[in-house]
Amino acid sequence: MKTNMLEYYQQVLDKISMADPRVFRKELRKAFKRLMPEQRAELKAWFRNTCVCKVQSDELRTMTVQVQEERSLRR
Repeated sequence: MKTNMLEYYQQVLDKISMADPRVFRKELRKAFKRLMPEQRAELKAWFRNTCVCKVQSDELRTMTVQVQEERSLRR
């Protein structure tokens, strides 16, 4: 049952990660309240590897490349 709840929350968070940040935070808090400590650690690792953080880092890379291109055009 424990693993099923962790998988359930991972699926829910994955589906809503891009939809609405407020709902995502609410569901993430709910998951942390209901999961066991070792499951929380697994959820945190999953979140850092596959969820919003990964998208943000990709966006930052894109922005960095754009800024570098603009700088090279100015020279």
